[in-house]
Amino acid sequence: MEAKILVVDDEEGITSSLVRYFRMLDYKADGVNSPVKALEMIHNENYMIVISDIMMPEMSGIEMLSKIKSFNGMIQVIMMTGVVTIENVLACLRNGANDCYLKPLDDLAVMKGAVDEATARLSKWESLIKQMIHRKH
Repeated sequence: MEAKILVVDDEEGITSSLVRYFRMLDYKADGVNSPVKALEMIHNENYMIVISDIMMPEMSGIEMLSKIKSFNGMIQVIMMTGVVTIENVLACLRNGANDCYLKPLDDLAVMKGAVDEATARLSKWESLIKQMIHRKH
């Protein structure tokens, strides 16, 4: 399964470096610096993995995470933050984030591992759904 990735961070440098990194690895990846715009993109396109910052000016990543999960619980969301608090981490867990990583992201291979895990999880669900459909017929 090839899942499209959307990177959301108000810092352009982080967004562009992650998008460039994943594209270099042959993933389909896009980036946006606005969580409001990100939600529009998620509603209009088939993004199944979202990598998002927590602290953003228009809307927090936690609020965006909650809206994403309400829209489509299958979307895999990986959070990142430079502002580490217990509240942020617990909010990520409560709202269904797959993972939470600390910025700066010194080793992008760690983020690739998180995306690979999310992709494997999506493939597992896709396979289960296909099996169920096949059994019905």
